[in-house]
Amino acid sequence: MPRIAREKLTCPKLAGYFRENFRARNQWLIGIEVETMGVDAATGLPLAYEAPGPSVRRVLERYAELRSGAPVLEGERLIGLDAPWGNISLEPGGQVEWSSRPAQSLDELQEAVTGHLTAMASLAADTGVRWLEVAVHPDAALADMPWMPKARYEIMRRIMGERGRLAHRMMTQTASIQCAFDYASDEDWSRKFRAAALLGPVAVALFANSSRVDGKDSGWASYRQAIWRETDPERCDLPKIVFDPAFGIDAWVEWACDVPTLFLRRGSGLVPSGGATFRSLLAQQGCDGVTMEDWELHLSSIFTEVRSYGYLEVRSADLLPGPLVLAVPAFWTGILYDDDALDEALAIGQVFDAPDAWRRGMDAASREGLRAQIDGTAIATLAQRALSRARRSLTSPAGADALARIARRGGLETGP
Repeated sequence: MPRIAREKLTCPKLAGYFRENFRARNQWLIGIEVETMGVDAATGLPLAYEAPGPSVRRVLERYAELRSGAPVLEGERLIGLDAPWGNISLEPGGQVEWSSRPAQSLDELQEAVTGHLTAMASLAADTGVRWLEVAVHPDAALADMPWMPKARYEIMRRIMGERGRLAHRMMTQTASIQCAFDYASDEDWSRKFRAAALLGPVAVALFANSSRVDGKDSGWASYRQAIWRETDPERCDLPKIVFDPAFGIDAWVEWACDVPTLFLRRGSGLVPSGGATFRSLLAQQGCDGVTMEDWELHLSSIFTEVRSYGYLEVRSADLLPGPLVLAVPAFWTGILYDDDALDEALAIGQVFDAPDAWRRGMDAASREGLRAQIDGTAIATLAQRALSRARRSLTSPAGADALARIARRGGLETGP
């Protein structure tokens, strides 16, 4: 049988993947992903995929009954839903992740968030589930966590478990809110990436919501961040190249190519890659050659605080209670979708604009939240400035209300 011809990929072609997704300002959209952990309401135990009582599979089935949606299957197992309201997927420990469709405004996104949260509350009552509104499981022992029957996670469980002391805890016991934003050009991509990265410590402090683990106080405002610190250093945290003033798409591609891969898509499924870097795989040809689908898959296994696909994804926020969820995209929309706000964000973030300073800021914010200081500067002061600037950028009533809520939670103000 003849070998299948594939286009040979190069770093410039991989960079083209990002540039092909430039969008004019009037086409910019906002997306959100919300992860939620559930427990059996009667026993407090984590939810297995299948069980006689409350289970993850029953949650998916009931969500489909309430909102419709095409089933996503792996073999015969239901592992997600796809619908006009977005999609549902499963994280390794049974966390239910809802991803919105891209919205044109925060008000439109608020409607989508409300629809999801309403469905989750309804099905919880129907299925005997209680949702945890925190970003780290507060009570269950790691050994008691279930694993979802997905090939991706079987591979990640083995490989990442060898690379980080807390990798399995990250996979099964954490939940977050992630937001997606468009970019218009090389310069816009770089400015947004750097602004979101440099404000990472501010966002960690502002949205910290994971102080308990193993049934006791962890000593951290965001123990989720402490977990990520010991997951897999080669694909997490933030690479030093981000702090280079010349940082851009090409530098990001070069760095990403040297991150070890976890898996490749071959046929209808995933196969382990043996930890080869993507750069080394570029030399392979024919049926063994990598594709743009492999590149996208590789990008999905990079877990930096900010990462990029055909959009930028900002990942620093803990999961928050339902009434506060919109505050995360509202904050980042106010910062990233306004040129003057971007300038101010980069200025606010100057105190973190070096690898060591950023790391110290992240550690301080993770442990102390808004009480933290970095080199004599109170993170609460920086958060106040960032919140106020984000608020001035927004025209959305829903967004403004969301920022006011998160400001009150932290004892801050959003400004006039």
